[in-house]
Amino acid sequence: MSTYSQEILELKKEILTEISNELKNITNFKIKTNTKAYYELKKTISKWDSEINEISNSINHNDINEKFSFIKIDRKTLESLINLNNKLKGGGISKLLDTLTINYEEFFVKDSLIEISYSDLNKKIQMALNNTDLYICGVLDNEYGIKSNEKILYKIDDVIIYENKEYLDAKNLKKYPIGEYIFWISLNCTLADIEKFNSLYFNIFSNK
Repeated sequence: MSTYSQEILELKKEILTEISNELKNITNFKIKTNTKAYYELKKTISKWDSEINEISNSINHNDINEKFSFIKIDRKTLESLINLNNKLKGGGISKLLDTLTINYEEFFVKDSLIEISYSDLNKKIQMALNNTDLYICGVLDNEYGIKSNEKILYKIDDVIIYENKEYLDAKNLKKYPIGEYIFWISLNCTLADIEKFNSLYFNIFSNK
């Protein structure tokens, strides 16, 4: 059985189980037991439970030596993957995911990545940031509209490692004047983060 077929069975099993449970709830609490509707619902539930068991057996008796693994995936996510696969004619979910993985770098907007530079940074500011989750850096050269004398305030989650070098995505930065300088601040920084940095910055330079 292919991974794609198995995923379809898992999805079908989950849907049938949800519907069966809803019908069981109706028969248990919302319908009289001595009615024709009750017995018809019980027959339908029995039929679907039998089909659920058959699906479970098909999944469980699959060749354990096949090269796939089970992962818990949200049903809506799986449906989106199936729809995307159908549109792209990818030949199956597994092949689609392989393609996405292999071409992962191509999905990066490489022209917006800027390499981080830690040279020529104010030591006092760096030390003041030690007790925060904020970081500061510069760029190696004028890149993506960011000048070499301008600084970037970012968070560790912003860092992208590519070919053993650290980068930030320039599209995730916004220009922000602080004091006499221009800072490019990560969109992941909150207003509280900016105010915290603003306060640290002015405390340092007011005590010069």
